[in-house]
Amino acid sequence: MKTIYVIIRDTFPTNEIINNENLKNKRVLNPYDEYALFEAIKIKEKIKGHIVCIYLSNDNSGYGLRTALGLGADEGILVKCDKRDEKYAGDIIANLLKERQFEYICVGIRDVNDDREELPARLSYKLEKQLYSHVLSIEDILSSEEVIISVERDKTIDTIEVKSNSIIAFGKNNYEPQYPTIENILNIKNKKIEFYEDENEKKYKVYYHDNCRKREIYKKIDTENGCDKIIEYMKKWRIIE
Repeated sequence: MKTIYVIIRDTFPTNEIINNENLKNKRVLNPYDEYALFEAIKIKEKIKGHIVCIYLSNDNSGYGLRTALGLGADEGILVKCDKRDEKYAGDIIANLLKERQFEYICVGIRDVNDDREELPARLSYKLEKQLYSHVLSIEDILSSEEVIISVERDKTIDTIEVKSNSIIAFGKNNYEPQYPTIENILNIKNKKIEFYEDENEKKYKVYYHDNCRKREIYKKIDTENGCDKIIEYMKKWRIIE
């Protein structure tokens, strides 16, 4: 079977102010990864392939993964891990894929809330596969073993032939949104979902900073007590732990 893996991360809502409610309960598909899924569907339809979505999240409900299945993925793997540590997430995905055959791995170049762009490079290193980065679109599919892509350079947009067994990292997140079809929504229950949780998963706490912090002024205070006051203030507002 000609398999295309698409890696999708969930993220905070991109059009809302972060607060306690949407930190805990609201997640959307990372726009860069969502676009990677739409481009992977082009390849799937041309070569009659099969898309497996690897979904990174700490959400046990799998709601975002079902959304990806509704958008066109054929199968899902829910990977519970802290995706903010991109090297760690890359190692987990590499362990999942090292014994599996695939035509392409498609992923967004970055998490919209994180600019480091480490995940595609980490996958390329661990899997020893060629990485094509900052890809704008799939221009043509010549066969299951070769596609044409457009890549953004500093001053130009280049067209490149890409062989199979490669990693394609998409750098475009401005696109016409798509929505699950009724047929795909009805078929979600029939699609296979695999669950994976690394036993050595790292644990993190997530904080957000209140932009309306109260300003405090300390007068007639010695250096030692002044330092204590500043540290106390910074801990109060989660600037340090």
